[in-house]
Amino acid sequence: MSEEHQPKISRFKRLFRRDVSPLPPSSGPRVGQEIPDTRAAELEASMQAMIAEGQSLGQGDAHGSKLVTSSTTRAEPTEQQCTSPSKSQDLWNAAYESLAEDKDTVKLVRAYVTILATVLKSTLPEDEVLTHLNDRTKRQDFMRKLVEEGQARLSTTSNVLNGVSAVAEFIDSVKGLVDAAVGNIPQAALPWAGVCIGLQILTNPAKATKSNLDGMAHVISRMEWYCSLTECLMEKDDVDDSGLILSQLEKEIISLYKALLQYQMKSICSYYRHQGLQFLRGLANLDSWENDYKSIRDAEDVLRHDLDQYIKVQGKTMLEGLLGRAKGMVELLGDLRQTLQDIVIHQKNNLDEKNKQCLRDLFVVDPQDDMKKIEKNKDTLLSEANNWIFQMEEYQAFTNWNDTGSMLPSCRLLWIKGHAGTGKAMLLMGIIRELLSHSAAFAPKVSHFFCQGTVKALNTGTATLRCLIWMLLIQQPHLISHLKAKYDNAGASLFEGDCVFISLNDAFENMLKDPKLSPVYLVVDALDECEQDLSDLKRLIFTSLTISHKVKWLVSSRPTVDLRVPETEGSLVELDSQKLQKPVNAFIDHKISLLKGRPGYTDEILERARKEVSQRAENTFLWVALVFKELDKEDGNHIVVDGMYALDIIKEIPLGLSKLYDYMMGKIEKGLRQDREYCRNVLVAALLAFRPLTLSEV
Repeated sequence: MSEEHQPKISRFKRLFRRDVSPLPPSSGPRVGQEIPDTRAAELEASMQAMIAEGQSLGQGDAHGSKLVTSSTTRAEPTEQQCTSPSKSQDLWNAAYESLAEDKDTVKLVRAYVTILATVLKSTLPEDEVLTHLNDRTKRQDFMRKLVEEGQARLSTTSNVLNGVSAVAEFIDSVKGLVDAAVGNIPQAALPWAGVCIGLQILTNPAKATKSNLDGMAHVISRMEWYCSLTECLMEKDDVDDSGLILSQLEKEIISLYKALLQYQMKSICSYYRHQGLQFLRGLANLDSWENDYKSIRDAEDVLRHDLDQYIKVQGKTMLEGLLGRAKGMVELLGDLRQTLQDIVIHQKNNLDEKNKQCLRDLFVVDPQDDMKKIEKNKDTLLSEANNWIFQMEEYQAFTNWNDTGSMLPSCRLLWIKGHAGTGKAMLLMGIIRELLSHSAAFAPKVSHFFCQGTVKALNTGTATLRCLIWMLLIQQPHLISHLKAKYDNAGASLFEGDCVFISLNDAFENMLKDPKLSPVYLVVDALDECEQDLSDLKRLIFTSLTISHKVKWLVSSRPTVDLRVPETEGSLVELDSQKLQKPVNAFIDHKISLLKGRPGYTDEILERARKEVSQRAENTFLWVALVFKELDKEDGNHIVVDGMYALDIIKEIPLGLSKLYDYMMGKIEKGLRQDREYCRNVLVAALLAFRPLTLSEV
């Protein structure tokens, strides 16, 4: 279903909200019995519900205007309004003409028209009135004049309005609706002309039956709803595949309109027959109000049921269309729940054999497995120690790919620097995990590498570039053509020899120039541990920033590696990890929490230990980690250090990493001496023993 039908569905639903439940059944006198003047007060209660209903109808939906009062100035109709009847008026006319042509109701229609002309003081003779009513355009003009005269008549009507405030308020509200309806759409006069007479009946309730009053008030209060029904149906220019449904709905609306007009006509004729109009004496069946009222409600129920079905059909069609488009988008974007981490795993298993062989020869280490190994050797990756970075303006600028109108500084190279032990590697792992957790359908790709000075295969610029390219090709396989152009001729030897970096650099630059390249983060940890080709690697970073705007670099190093060069001006943002105290304190809190429950670690000792470590840490993660390793050590009997000695151990450890290293080396050497002495004592004991010793005795 097309989107233009959505407002129509909404209008139908608003109409249902405005459609109130039927009035309670009459508890008044038997049918045909007149209501004495003393019953006028009882009408007060009956009309209270009608007032609320009339007001709610005038208010419309949340976007509509409030009820127009009787003092509202009637708008001048436009030429289009005068010449182009609405769908609603076409159906009102069809209902009127059906009654006028039906042999069972033709006399009623003639009598009704005569009353209108008589009561509203039309200057036209009866024959001319009937002639006018046979032509739709003249009929509308005639009815509009009758409405205007009826409105004027209501302004000076019965004194009952002074005694029955509920009736007065209700009538005043409906007069506002008549003004608004006929003022804006003159063609709407046909049903509203009867309303004007109906209001006069309500101002003189002593001349009508209670059941007739209930029905008349019901019809009048719902007139706006009746007239609004067809405005929600398909307009002439609409194109819809539900024509049969709409045709059936139109028939049901005409049936409802016929019941309404017939009820108006019978009510008005019955009222004026009691007023003594002789020409009405011959009309029969004017007092079957309960049945007539029930006919209206039955017609409403049928229409309401079918409208509800129409809404469901249209809504279902619309939803099916939306689901179809959504399915196409999902197929285009892929599974939105699939993260970059998932896509890397998936792509590894879906490469053709030729590309697999190229990637096998390119392979040095899987950066994701390497990251797990580093985390295992260092410590558990603690989110509380990394979350601070995500709130930093520098990081937000780095992850912002749309610089247009941004208040953040431009950042395509984020450099996290700090001395040894300040947690740079752990911080980068936390950032990488965050970037990889995003939806693969929208997020930039991530390629990363951890330089490791103690591992020969992982401490060169060539190894760095090979790993970055390998992971980039896993995520964006279409870029492999830039590498295969060289690989098909050289084979595995392409990745050997002294020219490897140059060959890979050329292929890498071509990948960055590829128009199909998706945005990508390139992450390198510990540039200072790159012992070979570091200058070439730095030059590659600088050059890539000028080649493609789809590339951003995240690197870490000690301050000895300087990235502040003219090529990075306007792109480089520095972040000193050692200046940040909160993440180190979060790490300390985490370590302290692991000591809870151990022997000797009371709440007081834990708090004092936390403060002591925080004061001596100098914002160095490694120092903190080494201190807690000392607290975790066991003595010769495999018993963990008791908490009562924790503060002494912490205070014994010197400040600064250099002195801490010397302290630990001293303990290691002392431990070796103690081990030698221990072994000698074991041998002496075994030699002097009268029998073999058990392990526990030794």
